[in-house]
Amino acid sequence: MGKGANYMKKGIMGTKGRNSFMILMILIMLIPPAQATLNFYNDDNSIPEAKAWTTLYYIDNDYSGSLTDPLQQVFIDEIASTSNLNVVVIQDKLDEPALLYYINENHTKILLEDLGEVDMADYLTLKNFIEYGKQNYPAEKYLLWIVNHGGAWKGACIDETDNSTAMTMDEFQRALSETGGVDIICFLACLMGSIETVYELRDLVDIVIGSEDLAYTASWNGVCGDTNQLLTNTPDLSLEEIGSKIVNFFSEYTNPYSHKLTMSAIRTDKITPLVDALDQLVRYHTSHWISSYRPVRIAHDSTFLLADFQSWAPVFEIYDLKGYIESLPSSPERTAVLDAFHDAVITEVHGRSMEGTNGLSIFFPAKKSPYNLVQFYKENDQGLDFAADTWWNEFLFFFVVTNTILLKY
Repeated sequence: MGKGANYMKKGIMGTKGRNSFMILMILIMLIPPAQATLNFYNDDNSIPEAKAWTTLYYIDNDYSGSLTDPLQQVFIDEIASTSNLNVVVIQDKLDEPALLYYINENHTKILLEDLGEVDMADYLTLKNFIEYGKQNYPAEKYLLWIVNHGGAWKGACIDETDNSTAMTMDEFQRALSETGGVDIICFLACLMGSIETVYELRDLVDIVIGSEDLAYTASWNGVCGDTNQLLTNTPDLSLEEIGSKIVNFFSEYTNPYSHKLTMSAIRTDKITPLVDALDQLVRYHTSHWISSYRPVRIAHDSTFLLADFQSWAPVFEIYDLKGYIESLPSSPERTAVLDAFHDAVITEVHGRSMEGTNGLSIFFPAKKSPYNLVQFYKENDQGLDFAADTWWNEFLFFFVVTNTILLKY
């Protein structure tokens, strides 16, 4: 069988007896020769020589109202393996099996395996995909693309067939931790440019690229192709340079909805100093709440609200982080946060309708939510490190309760 076979089922079968093993081997030998196409590129099952880069496309299209085949409709004409680059794809479509592909030098999809139905919101699916890509297409560096819906601190990747609402950021962390991480992750999804997202992926990814606000499929046109060429022609660029160039690729096209574009590249090695500085700021405000409440409320009310489309904003309650900090009165704590923010954000771009966005959002409700978001945000099942490691929850409690009392929210 080809190298792709049963990679999703690894570890499930367990140890078999001698008779079962012999029966299995006989069945394998009886498979028709046509199945040989699964290992045409590596018939001797040896591991190919490592290239400079392997790009892994995790395309979760298992939901209603999406493109029927995003790999074919959006990506295939732009992406291809080269002398410096491997391209490996998993795509799951609604009411269809998930398929594992290698994209060759001619932009041709080479089917590695029909996986049947898989849950793309299950961290094991992502883990096994990354593991497969690393083992069979080794490289010096890895770029992971996540293609689906996103929900900021709530995570990303819904799977309608399996009735899965999202892979939490804690589960993203687990998948990356158990596979040794990747160098760059790029979310082609809404709202994933959040401080909670980046903090969750620290130590596992060097650069996180994502949209602070809603992301539109039309905005991706050309970006993956330019990235493919960039990694082929200049594979030795620093990760910071590559992250910056990918973000700028988004702004170089006049794609539909370019006026609503928000994209940023964040250094994860600088996210902890930013989180620490923010923690010190909110600890100060909480311990001086009587004098801090009014400027906090004024700053909040003047900050850019994200996901402000139809009735989505109350589902996420996210605001631009830097805009909020800049609206606060001057203080040493405020200055420390802004300095750390500048160090963490490599590049950010936004369209003309998105003035007031700066590359990172944060969960910041002003009142009790009908969706019980504050409780959900800090629940153990959600597993957000940012909520656990800072006083942001305590700060939100003071803010929401005070607003409820004084403003009758």
